[in-house]
Amino acid sequence: MADVGAAVRRLLEQRNLFLKTEHDGPEKIVYVCVDDGAPGGLPVGHVIGTAGGVWLAYARVPQGDHFGSAQVALGLTTCDEAVRAVLDHARYSDILRSIERSSGVVAKTYTAVVDPGHAEWLGTLEEPAGITQLGNGKVRFTESAIAYLRKPPPPLSLFVEVQGDQLILDFMTYKLTRDR
Repeated sequence: MADVGAAVRRLLEQRNLFLKTEHDGPEKIVYVCVDDGAPGGLPVGHVIGTAGGVWLAYARVPQGDHFGSAQVALGLTTCDEAVRAVLDHARYSDILRSIERSSGVVAKTYTAVVDPGHAEWLGTLEEPAGITQLGNGKVRFTESAIAYLRKPPPPLSLFVEVQGDQLILDFMTYKLTRDR
């Protein structure tokens, strides 16, 4: 594995990502890939270590109606910093949806009945897309939103996480029901 610290290794594991290293002359290239079940995984970014010891980070980013690669950081001094820069961007819905589908049980949407205050808070989130308030505390989530909430990036103003078929909001647990 590339030269990254324990904290980055944990983030990779939590998000079902892994590193794949290649050498290209004097440059070292490390790909950040999602473990989606396909051989070699789906690359969500890469970092390049130059001969001068400087690292560059590139991540898969939305570009209109498709995804492309864009430089997200340059001039970093370690591989660890560069991989962290990619991880800050490696959480888009198409990537997360592929992880959710690889679990073997596919649902297009999920619903949960939550505290009305929590429902209101969920409706204010800019990311992830795919959360709809249905009234009386009932909330619908797309599979992309659920995949995102399994390991959301910090910081959010409330603790939120999805574990199995449970939504945890501010340490209160709600049942998620798959819609068929």
